[in-house]
Amino acid sequence: MTASGLGAGRGPVGLGVIGFAPVAGRALGLLALSGLGWQVATRGLNFFGAGIFLRFIHGIDLIIHEAGHVFFLVFGQFLHVLGGSLLQVAVPALCAVHFFWQRQPASFAVALFWTGESITDVAIYMADARAMALPLLGGGHHDWNYLLGTLGLLGATRFLATLTYGLGALIILAALAILTVDLVRAWNRAGAGAPE
Repeated sequence: MTASGLGAGRGPVGLGVIGFAPVAGRALGLLALSGLGWQVATRGLNFFGAGIFLRFIHGIDLIIHEAGHVFFLVFGQFLHVLGGSLLQVAVPALCAVHFFWQRQPASFAVALFWTGESITDVAIYMADARAMALPLLGGGHHDWNYLLGTLGLLGATRFLATLTYGLGALIILAALAILTVDLVRAWNRAGAGAPE
């Protein structure tokens, strides 16, 4: 057999491995997000029940949250305080919208998952509005104690936090479903030899 014949024999195998790379990436992403989703579910509204990976994501959420207070500083006290939670959810949501419009379903699913996780993170802060037991940066004011107190809703704290957490959990489930569908499509494309 000639060298060119050997190269031709190896070519499809190499292309097959490369063709399945998007499948492997999506499968790995689905596995990682499923694990994170499980951590969100087992943590519930208990901030201290979060594992190391959720705490890392919380750190990112917190940076965006604090930036939100700065961005909304000029819109009055109420929006200044609410701005932290608003931006914390808006940033991943805007990323999700961007990937949706770019027709990138796997990236859309990841950003959507982050949006849901961020909403559950806000729900934890909301649930603490009455007890005010969470550690705050610089020992500052408690956003949700102020917000719900101003609206006369401190008595409904647990209900509102649970409702918010449920919304975030549903968004996480939707993101996992979208990523699963995209994984199946990528598998079918790779099996048919179609380009990504």
